[in-house]
Amino acid sequence: MAANIKQYLRKWSMMINGQPFIDSRDGHQFRVVFEIDVFPSNSQSFADIQIYNLAKTTTIDRGSDLIFSAGYDDKFDIIFSGTVTNVFRERIGPDIFTRVLCRSAGTPLNRGLMKSPYGAGASVVDALKDVARAWPLRLEIDPTQFTEADTFPSGWTAQGDPKQVLDDLKSMFKFDAIEERGTLVVTRIDKERSTNVFDINQHTGMVGYPEVNRGPQGIGVLVTTRINPFIRVTSRINVESEFSTYNTGNVYVAEVSGDASANGEYNVFGIRYTGDSHGDTWDMRIDAIRAGTKEVLPIDGPGLVWGAKVDQDFRAKVREIAERLNFDPNWIMSVIAFETGRSFLPSTRNRLSGATGLIQFIPSTARGLGTTTQALANMTAVEQLEYVYKYFEPKASQIRNMADCYMQVLWPAAVGKPDDYVLWTAGSIEYTQNRGLDTNHDGTITKGEAAGRVDRMFKEGLAHKA
Repeated sequence: MAANIKQYLRKWSMMINGQPFIDSRDGHQFRVVFEIDVFPSNSQSFADIQIYNLAKTTTIDRGSDLIFSAGYDDKFDIIFSGTVTNVFRERIGPDIFTRVLCRSAGTPLNRGLMKSPYGAGASVVDALKDVARAWPLRLEIDPTQFTEADTFPSGWTAQGDPKQVLDDLKSMFKFDAIEERGTLVVTRIDKERSTNVFDINQHTGMVGYPEVNRGPQGIGVLVTTRINPFIRVTSRINVESEFSTYNTGNVYVAEVSGDASANGEYNVFGIRYTGDSHGDTWDMRIDAIRAGTKEVLPIDGPGLVWGAKVDQDFRAKVREIAERLNFDPNWIMSVIAFETGRSFLPSTRNRLSGATGLIQFIPSTARGLGTTTQALANMTAVEQLEYVYKYFEPKASQIRNMADCYMQVLWPAAVGKPDDYVLWTAGSIEYTQNRGLDTNHDGTITKGEAAGRVDRMFKEGLAHKA
């Protein structure tokens, strides 16, 4: 019995500059709330850690090295290692907490410099080993994902900061990489892997049902399970579930059959850890891709939804920015169709909020992008699409479906969340303004309910493909 109980006993710890700050044996004295994102396409992992009940005299300095561990008695290890970028002391009602924001990537001052020549035919894997050595970091790579084509045909010289060299290699050889837990992790999310496979099912801690989705990378799955720090972004998972859900905005594009399921093997693409030591949440949400499906399911059939309502230059620009964002262009077309009331006019304006343009930029957002709503209104639609790209680009790697694409416009906090994520509850201004979206009249509006209107816009747009 005791052995079975261990798998449900949560614990956490934190180290600052190599010294214990809160030990796992003392963690129960403090409340911790955390959200940690690990996505190789971002190059860095990020952590937002809130600690309650710390003494006023306790300080955490910016620039400190931080290691955060979490899990259960039978699966406990480091889930984040990085540098403190900001520390805030905040208050919600009677509760005072210290909020620590961190990122994984070290500064150039902590890294060595490279000057490494490679002859004709040298492998990129050898260059990556040198990058990790100069950083210095341990390299985690699956060599079977790289072939004889991943070589320098005429030779090449790696020179300067290892991170810049890494970025150059990523651009040349099309792989993803991230500094995570003191390791340089290199992977290709849509290629076959030979790494460990972890079973995800109701017996291993799966929460709810897996969610089938897809995007330009291929067929994907979002699945939540209790934290297992041994699952990495280079791992494989084998999902087993009697039931599955289907993310809004993807069923229509991928033409998933009614008896399709999430069951099968996937490459882990990204992980979001969330936890509250005084609540029920202590999970990891795994974003994964089924290897080899990128080519099987093309992004788009002939034409774009709503394409007949715009000119050729507009369609070409949408496809261009969609490729840069790694989006399905139909997502962008559907969102713009809804936000402009099917007009696709760059001067579309909301008289109440002042929001303007193809995705209804509010004045503060326009300023953050280096422009104004008036300037946006005076642009051509094709010119304004570049600002649509600039708006989506910072979160592009987390936007995996049309619902996420719309949430980035409507309510960015919901990006990456499941369809049952609650946006607003009765009594809030947002709920009152969007009351009609509460389709089941339960006093809440979920991500799925809100995204339903863009799904409907997508289906309507099928009659106007070009």
